[in-house]
Amino acid sequence: MKKLFLFIALWLLSMPAAAKINYSTVIPVDTEAENSVVAKDNAMLEAQRQAFLEIAGKLVSAENVEKLSKLSDDSIQYFIRAVSVDNEKAGGTKYKADLTVQINEQLLKEYLAENDMIKLEAEQLLIIPVFMPHKNAYPMLWEEDNLWRQNWRSKGLVKFGAIEMRTIGDQFRNIEDLSAQNALYMPNSIYEQIIALSESEKIYVVYAEVLENGDLKITLKNEYNKAEDSFTVYNDGKSDVFDKAIEKSVMVISNMERESKNNASENTEHILNAVYIYQDMKDWLMKNKVLAELPMVEGVDTKSFGGGKVNFSIRYTGSLQDLWNTMQENGFSHEASDNYYIIR
Repeated sequence: MKKLFLFIALWLLSMPAAAKINYSTVIPVDTEAENSVVAKDNAMLEAQRQAFLEIAGKLVSAENVEKLSKLSDDSIQYFIRAVSVDNEKAGGTKYKADLTVQINEQLLKEYLAENDMIKLEAEQLLIIPVFMPHKNAYPMLWEEDNLWRQNWRSKGLVKFGAIEMRTIGDQFRNIEDLSAQNALYMPNSIYEQIIALSESEKIYVVYAEVLENGDLKITLKNEYNKAEDSFTVYNDGKSDVFDKAIEKSVMVISNMERESKNNASENTEHILNAVYIYQDMKDWLMKNKVLAELPMVEGVDTKSFGGGKVNFSIRYTGSLQDLWNTMQENGFSHEASDNYYIIR
């Protein structure tokens, strides 16, 4: 028995671990066209397509890769996070380089899930519907007259993409002091009790106020990160205003979740490809030093020199807009040009 156990243990240890997918890949390109500029543009598009299909192919079947191959170049660009250039050689009618293409993991997975090519583990959200029936009323949560909660409950489990939303049930009544008022202005003690019972940190308070003209003002509060959003649903008297409000709430919550993930990924390092036209080498060295010392910049990597310009990449964290703002404050301007930026 001991020998059998030892054999099984050794066999398990010898099995390869599940490979972690790398969403970045190097694509060598060697193209020719009427001139090197067109050759480079063609190489960029082809490298992005090849990288997209290569990485998607690690997630989906060959049949689905064939479907993805029919996407247009513009559609594929939507999934590209960044492209960096190494070993670049251009001249005459030719362009040659090693292009590192980074795919946006979140956008790719969401797209594949929406098109039934993969299944994502659903993220559980708890919805707490608080209702104000008219201007002079008290907000409601557990009351029988809470039509807002009744409508949410009638939908059962609401699924949207990789999100599943459950409406708060009667089992949460046991949480002391969980009232409509304390839901709207939730103390940490109540929040912690809710997540312990729901086993999810993602709690959304969805507050509906009936306005004097019958419209619904909806305020969404994410208790996890304290983000808020609001909108108004117009009561046209023809369709159910509560149904329309729930449908819009689901979409807005999905966008809030996506924005939350994007904010969480702001610490991820990004790459920006750029060209700087310099007067002399001293000019570039000074600009390089200023760029490298910007708080968001992790590094400046020079790729190639020639013809009074330098090709380089900036490794940075945070949002691209924040990077532009910081660079502008330090005397830089920029101009978009195909798959890179001209920095001045």
